Amino acid sequence: MQFVHADRVPAEILGWGEELVEFRRAVHRTPEIGFDTQRTVERIVSTLRGWGIENVDSGTVAGGVIVVIDGDRPGKTVALRADIDALGMCDASGKPWASCIDGHAHACGHDGHQTWLMGALRYLNAHRDFPGRVVGIFQPAEECVKGARAVIASGIFEKYGIAEIYGAHTEPMLDKGVFGFRVGPLQAAGDYFWLSIKGKSTHGGRPHLGIDPIPAAAQLISAAQSIVSRKVNPIDTAVLSICAVNAGRYETPNVVPDEVRISGTARTFRPETRRLVEEAFRQMAADTAHANGCSIEIQWEHSVPAVINDETITRAGIALATDLFGADAVRPSIDPFMSSEDFAEYQQLVPGTMIRVGVRDADHTNSVHSTKFDFNDEVLPAAVTLLSSMAVRRLETLAS
Repeated sequence: MQFVHADRVPAEILGWGEELVEFRRAVHRTPEIGFDTQRTVERIVSTLRGWGIENVDSGTVAGGVIVVIDGDRPGKTVALRADIDALGMCDASGKPWASCIDGHAHACGHDGHQTWLMGALRYLNAHRDFPGRVVGIFQPAEECVKGARAVIASGIFEKYGIAEIYGAHTEPMLDKGVFGFRVGPLQAAGDYFWLSIKGKSTHGGRPHLGIDPIPAAAQLISAAQSIVSRKVNPIDTAVLSICAVNAGRYETPNVVPDEVRISGTARTFRPETRRLVEEAFRQMAADTAHANGCSIEIQWEHSVPAVINDETITRAGIALATDLFGADAVRPSIDPFMSSEDFAEYQQLVPGTMIRVGVRDADHTNSVHSTKFDFNDEVLPAAVTLLSSMAVRRLETLAS
């Protein structure tokens, strides 16, 4: 296999390339979701211990693994994080290593993420000539945005005194071998809502004898779009999407239903905009229902905050990636995304940065969360090099 930046990757890491590919594809064949990642954890633990890494803990975080690599002298502690869970969807990639578990698929690159963290820890374990300590976090349940909170609740940040954290994510919008950075907002805060508009069921030919909730739902769905276009500051960014509408029975076209259920998501960057969108939607839903003689029930879930990359660390990452791979391989200010990432939870505790790793080529054009998505193995050694080097450079900086 032709690995990207092969001339700039340490020979030792490059020599592990095929082994890393084999590991990644084994993970892809057996995806697991949420916290139910026993097989994935067992594979990580056995492989790391087989490489001579001793401080491997699979008991502190349910469905996750915590690894500690101590340098050869005192210093600070930094963390490298990879998510390890898959998605509850089908794998239509058509690859020989496609998922063998129906309804589960590594369609977001987490199989690659855990693999490049494995390689980074292997290299750091073999080259401990750095101050301080590196904590590797193999995190479950990112897709349901609950895993980071479980890691935080375990107390490892306090236990090890983690000062900074770095993560990396597959990016099919960037060419393979290109590393994307952004100071400040990178990924949006994610909220979810579930709304029930309740009326009174009746015959479709006698609507005056009931209370039809469908017109109320239609009015709300249309009017809700004005929240972003007319209430949010035009120079700010927000998304409000209605993603599901359920009412009545398709097979029964002559019955006015007594309920319409709506669900969707809101994405924002600024906390004040997050509050504004929720408050405006709640008020609009209540007023629309009341005007149509209906009642409502609404549930709004604050899922995860925005990924806000620390300026100092991110600029250090840009400089490092440029030193390692050249300026042509670095995008220092990529556009932000309205998708969410629970890496943001760690950034509420300590400075951190999320790096996007390009995987796009002629054979890898599908978006993440596509049934046909597959990770590009050619980027593994370069990503291992960047992550391991990032940890060492930051520890040296923090010690100076």
